[in-house]
Amino acid sequence: MKSYNSDLPKIEEFIDLNGKTLLEIGCGDGRLTALLAGKAKAITAIDPDDGSLETARRKINGVNFLIGSGEKLDFAAATFDIVLFGYSLHHQDCAKALAEAGRVARPNGQILIIEPRPEGEYSRLVSVFERDEIALLQKTFDYITSGPFNIIGQDTYLVDYPFADETALYTYFMKHFMAEPDDGAVEKMQEIVGDKKTNRPLIIQDSVNIFLIAPS
Repeated sequence: MKSYNSDLPKIEEFIDLNGKTLLEIGCGDGRLTALLAGKAKAITAIDPDDGSLETARRKINGVNFLIGSGEKLDFAAATFDIVLFGYSLHHQDCAKALAEAGRVARPNGQILIIEPRPEGEYSRLVSVFERDEIALLQKTFDYITSGPFNIIGQDTYLVDYPFADETALYTYFMKHFMAEPDDGAVEKMQEIVGDKKTNRPLIIQDSVNIFLIAPS
């Protein structure tokens, strides 16, 4: 399975961004948005968390950042060429969010879904803090693959996340997922990292599914 330093090469393999209007649902602090900025004709990125949006606004220019939920989009029908769920669909009601994505996508548009796989190292580390993470990922995968969708293309790939050392890794996850350090959480992360903890840099890999579906 091929690994990448970011999701951008795989995104561009699946869709042509040039001249397109794109809606990113669940942009968070703009990790994927930063890769896409300037490549599409226009990008609108939404997230329910205002703090994350403020972070994204400070570091990314030329993107229309708005508070919003994928389950109820405040856009007219047939507005966007591309609707992107980047690591966000499993945090929403899949049926509602994909129905809304189909509504706002143009008839000849595309819906691109990027979702972590449950067995990925990064996903397993997240599950230390968000205990329903693995179950939600599996539920979302099952819905996509068994639902009434026209799946145009799909693939699985790896994304590498480098950390200077194990301390940097644990600090990153603690900062993002808990207010106070927790020795029990560190022990669980150590079990997942295993012998890799002595590597410099320490590369954590996420196994990722990508789906391209046609609007229904």
